[in-house]
Amino acid sequence: MRAARPVASPLLCSLAFAIALTACGERPAAKKSDVTVADVIAGVAQSFDHFESPEGKFAVDFPPVWKNNYTHLAHADTAYGSHFIVDFRCKPDPKWNVDPRTVLVVRIFTRDAWDKIAANKNQSVGVKLKERGDDVFVLSIAGSNPYRAGTPPAALFEQMMFAVIRDSIPLRVTPR
Repeated sequence: MRAARPVASPLLCSLAFAIALTACGERPAAKKSDVTVADVIAGVAQSFDHFESPEGKFAVDFPPVWKNNYTHLAHADTAYGSHFIVDFRCKPDPKWNVDPRTVLVVRIFTRDAWDKIAANKNQSVGVKLKERGDDVFVLSIAGSNPYRAGTPPAALFEQMMFAVIRDSIPLRVTPR
C-alpha cells in the first residue's frame, strides 16, 4: 500500500484558494442551519455526507457525490512528520473490478512539525485546513486520476475530486 504522494498542482492551488475563501468568517457553533429537509428533497440545498474520525478527533462533511462512493483507512503515520492520517479512497462499483484509490488524505501534524514543513518552500505536502491545540490538520489531494481515462471508475474519481475543489461549498473539516 502506497501513501498518497503530495503534488503541487493547479488542483492543489485551486483547493487552497477555495478553502481559504470558506475559512473566512467562521460561523458560531450555536447557529442552527437554515436548510430544511424539504430544501434538500427539492434539490435547492446540498446534503453533505458526514464522516467522523474518533481516532483523529475530527469530522469531515463531504459533498453529496461522495455518499456511498468512498472508503477510508485511518492509522498512525510518520510521513513528513505527521502523526496520524485518514486516507479517503474512491470506492468503485465492485463490477468494475478495480481497487479503491486515494482521492485525498487528511494528515495531522504537531504545530512544530508543520512549521518546519511550511518553512520549506521546495516541499508541498498539502493545505493547512484547521488547528486544534497543538494539532494541525492538513489536506492533500491526488495529483492525477489513477484510473484509465474514459472508464466509469475514472469518471467517478473525477466527480469526487472536483466536488471537493470546485463546488461552491467544498468539504468541511471540523476538529472535535
